[in-house]
Formats: sequence, C-alpha cells, structure tokens
Amino acid sequence: MKLVVLLMAWLLGCSKLGVAQTSPVLYPKLSKTLDSLAYVDQWPMQQMFRQLPDSAGRNLVDVEKENYARHQPILEKIVRQYGYPGFRQVGEKSSGNFWLLVQHADAYPDFQRQVLNLMLPEVKRKNASPINYAYLTDRVAINAGQPEEYGTQVVYENVGTPTVKAKPKSVRDPAHVNQRRAALGMEPLESYLDMMTKMHIEMNRPKSTAL
Repeated sequence: MKLVVLLMAWLLGCSKLGVAQTSPVLYPKLSKTLDSLAYVDQWPMQQMFRQLPDSAGRNLVDVEKENYARHQPILEKIVRQYGYPGFRQVGEKSSGNFWLLVQHADAYPDFQRQVLNLMLPEVKRKNASPINYAYLTDRVAINAGQPEEYGTQVVYENVGTPTVKAKPKSVRDPAHVNQRRAALGMEPLESYLDMMTKMHIEMNRPKSTAL
C-alpha cells in the first residue's frame, strides 16, 4: 500500500511546513522555490487523504506522478548548483521540503542515491534531519531490492479486515533495528507500525455523508 507510505511522508512534510524560518538563510529564493514545489507535490495526497475528488475530474494518482516527473529536472538542477540544500542554506522547513520531493522521486533511483550520499555529511554537521535521512535510506534500499535499515517503508497484512496491520517490507538484522532507530532519534519500530496501522484505518474509513 504505497499510498499510505506516501501519506506518511506527506504528513512529515506538513509538519515541516509549519516550522518558521527563525534565522536568515543563504538562499532565500531557493527556499521559496522548494516550498512552492512541495505545495504542488503534496496537494494530490492531501485531496486523497480527505477523500475529495479533483475538481477537473482527473485521477489524482496520475496528477501526483505528473508532478513528480515535472519536478525532477528542477531537483537535479538544484543539486548541481547547490549540492544538498540543508538548514543553513534554505532553512529547516525548506530543507525538509527538498527531502520530501526526493523521497517521492522513486522513478529516479540513481538520483535518490546521489542525494542520500550528499545528505549524510550534512546530517553529521547537523545541517539536515537524521530522521529524514533514515526514511530516504530505506527508500533507496527498497528501490534497489535490499532490506531496510529502519523499517520505515511498510506493507499491510489483512487489508480490509479489522485485523489489518502494518509491517516493514523487510528489515536487515531486525533484532537491532530499534537501536539503529534510537541512534537517529526515532521512536521504537513497534510504535511506528502502530501509528501507520491507525493511519491506514483512518484513511480508508468510509466518508461520512451526514450533513
């Protein structure tokens, strides 16, 4: 159920959108560009989460994919010109938005891996989010057919039943996954999976028709 995993990324992105830029950034124009791209990126997911149709009758999943493809050359140009846009370059909110856009670039796995490699030193400099790094690490691993490090990418068992449950697609050395998660400031995997299960149930709850 990729939609719900993308929803999680959308919700993380929304939390980033609420973070104020508290100090001047090196590239304010780039910051505004990233915020605008993220707004377009997230709009179809927001509509789907609210169970609202597109006013023009378009398939929102198709709109989402079209947005990803349209944004890709812009993201590649940003990386060529600026490297990884971290907190000091564009602010925490906009840096999180850049990560979200890359997280959705599944059609371009080499680019995702390139950004992941650029992101690691910025995490070590406290110039990028370690939790976002974990999500992108897992995304790159899954797209390469490898096990996850942190268990962020999930599938669902017993879909459509009261016993639906989220579980990681795969995890390397699962006995130590919570140690790896804790090292990056993440909650235990069990808590995360419980949250993802609840989100899946909420997203698929029949829309009320009451006035």
